[in-house]
Amino acid sequence: MKFFILMLIIPTLLFSAETIPFLKPSFLNLKEDLEEAKRDNKFLFIMFHQEGCPFCDKMRKVTFQNNMVRDYYTKHFYMIEIDIRGSNEVIDFDGKKLTERQFSLKHGVRLTPVFMFFDKEGKVVAKVPGYIEPQEFILIGRYVVEGHYKNKNLVQFIRENKVR
Repeated sequence: MKFFILMLIIPTLLFSAETIPFLKPSFLNLKEDLEEAKRDNKFLFIMFHQEGCPFCDKMRKVTFQNNMVRDYYTKHFYMIEIDIRGSNEVIDFDGKKLTERQFSLKHGVRLTPVFMFFDKEGKVVAKVPGYIEPQEFILIGRYVVEGHYKNKNLVQFIRENKVR
């Protein structure tokens, strides 16, 4: 009987962890990450997070697991995670070395989650705080991929394109 219960529990434990296919393994050298994204014809964005952040967890469990989000972001983006309280070294686009915490503060990030999107040259083109529903997250991706950041702000783009 114990064996039977274990056989039911083990697969659940193994497959319950959400995978995020567009999460890029990184040594936090953002210049190299950006070059790799450009080489693969993708954009780079950072998810600033911290341990115990319920809205970060909700992004991972809901938005990132949405099939349309997974497909669109896997095709067009690499995501790097930065812990706003972390002590790991980050090499910024200019080569400057900072801790994750220092990098977060440099970019004005004090709460989580925050998503910071970059163009192909490493310039910030969108910075969005908080939990984001899948439909809106797709719109943010389109805003970057389709180059709308060059001629309108994100709020205007979302208002014009949001399905009601």
